[in-house]
Amino acid sequence: MIVCNNCSHPNHEGSLFCAKCGVAIESIAVGTTTLNESEELKAGSDTLSDDYIIFLHIQDVPDPITVQIQDQLVLGRTGGGNGEIAHLNLDSFGAAEAGVSRRHALLQRKISHLYIEDLGSTNYTYVNDQRLPVGRQFRLSDGDMVRLGHLNLRIFFK
Repeated sequence: MIVCNNCSHPNHEGSLFCAKCGVAIESIAVGTTTLNESEELKAGSDTLSDDYIIFLHIQDVPDPITVQIQDQLVLGRTGGGNGEIAHLNLDSFGAAEAGVSRRHALLQRKISHLYIEDLGSTNYTYVNDQRLPVGRQFRLSDGDMVRLGHLNLRIFFK
């Protein structure tokens, strides 16, 4: 068990945020692996409902970002939009210092599932500590940990 430094609530090993107060649990050493082109990311089968909301919990930020993706959403920094695809600017969350590219990753809704794709970012995109090859889409599951460069966020569906 990991004890939250903010509220002393016991949390499960590997937790990034306190289940009681939502504060980020102090960094734990994490390893990463790179997927080969033939490997599949082991993700759950969570689906999006018709009236879904996506919560992006950014590490060390108390309130989540809430979004509804009609089709696609680019995650990145200032100047990353192309006018055709919506863009979520992460500058106010220390994105530049964390190595987030202007057009870092793409979230895309396909029917009732949410996918993520690295858009050729300099510092890579990771899902549950597995590096994503550029240009390949992977289905996300409720609660997945996504890392854009060194910016950690957890994705929840409702």
